[in-house]
Amino acid sequence: MVSTKNKIGDIENSQIEEIHQTNIEKQENNLTINNFQMSCANDRFMQMAMSHSLFPYFTVDIAKMNDGKYRLMSKPTRKESIVKYPLNFKGSFTILDERYKDIKDKQKMMDIIQFSDTPIEVKLNKFEQYLGNVLDPYPNPELSPMQEGVKSYIMPSKREVPKIKWNVDICFHDSKFKLSSIQLKLVKQLSSNTFLFNNYHQSLKPVFLELKLEITDKYVNCNLNYKINETKINDCKTVLTFNKFVLNLLTKSYYMYEKNEKKTIMSGESKKNISQEEIDSLQHYINIVERILEIEKYFNKTFNVPNEISKDDVMNINELYRFIMASKKKEKGVNVFITISKKDMDLEKVQSLINMPKTSLMSISENVIFNILGIDIKIKKIIIKYYDVKCSNAKEVNKFIKNIETFDDTDTLKIIMIPTKGKYVYKITEIIK
Repeated sequence: MVSTKNKIGDIENSQIEEIHQTNIEKQENNLTINNFQMSCANDRFMQMAMSHSLFPYFTVDIAKMNDGKYRLMSKPTRKESIVKYPLNFKGSFTILDERYKDIKDKQKMMDIIQFSDTPIEVKLNKFEQYLGNVLDPYPNPELSPMQEGVKSYIMPSKREVPKIKWNVDICFHDSKFKLSSIQLKLVKQLSSNTFLFNNYHQSLKPVFLELKLEITDKYVNCNLNYKINETKINDCKTVLTFNKFVLNLLTKSYYMYEKNEKKTIMSGESKKNISQEEIDSLQHYINIVERILEIEKYFNKTFNVPNEISKDDVMNINELYRFIMASKKKEKGVNVFITISKKDMDLEKVQSLINMPKTSLMSISENVIFNILGIDIKIKKIIIKYYDVKCSNAKEVNKFIKNIETFDDTDTLKIIMIPTKGKYVYKITEIIK
């Protein structure tokens, strides 16, 4: 970099299509002062040739450039010349690269640049050709095409990244949720003390993590970034896992447990401020996605889950989810309410119902369709049954029937059914797909 030796070709000029590295060490320059005729002109040429500050290892020569012009340049006289005085370059530059514009500490900037894996845009302030430690008095411009005052690029030396991989579970205090078997792999060294880990190679994981570690003698600074796996961005299970991770990360402290070493290697908490309203909204979204996942499993469907779910979808999801949960086990309650409006009332059936010492109730809905996230879920029948019940408010029902003419058509009657034995009424739901 600045004031250091570089091989030719380490620095590439932005205005030149190709740069061919010149291997100085393999040049053979045998200086034989070819039968100089001792004329005055030749004598002046000899004086000029031997006037080189590094004579007898170098002489001053005249060479024709690629542009057809002639100029003076240093010429080695023997193989030992370039061994004793190897060609190298020194220079200074201003960094123009936007990635480094906010770094004010020059030493820190130079440290970071050394570990860059991409070209760095610079403006050359000074560029000099040296023979050993001596400034070349007659540099050959075609050995290095760099020009002072122009934009160019520095290509840092490629460095081997140490093979370090952590197999961690990311856990949260006071939470059952965790991200399991996250393989954080060292992918880049950003400076002499800053390292970048990620698990991007785990293409099936729902969450991609990037861990930046700055390690000094006094502290270890950790910066954890995360994003959803974009190849699975609408997958229900991926969306659920990602949002659960975000909720836990924003509300609880975390720790990384290294499974191979069997120890906690890191812990911390999010510094992002989040309101209770935002937390409640995220929790509500997670609840809805959990129900979508249950519907997927039950009906063998796949939904594309958006970031925002409409109110109509939420209503349909909740209703269908309740039917599914009810179909998996008996539900118990202390009574059953039947509400009937005057205009829909069949008096004979009502009287028969309230006079029975024991009966069963059944509700059947046929050809039911739930539209969820643009997909129709079609159900042949939803059957709801209550066994062994009886009316507990027969007097109120009879009073309503006796005075029925005094009520409007929209007035309703509530019939309460209770278990004939035991404390509970049991509800059984059956879904026929």
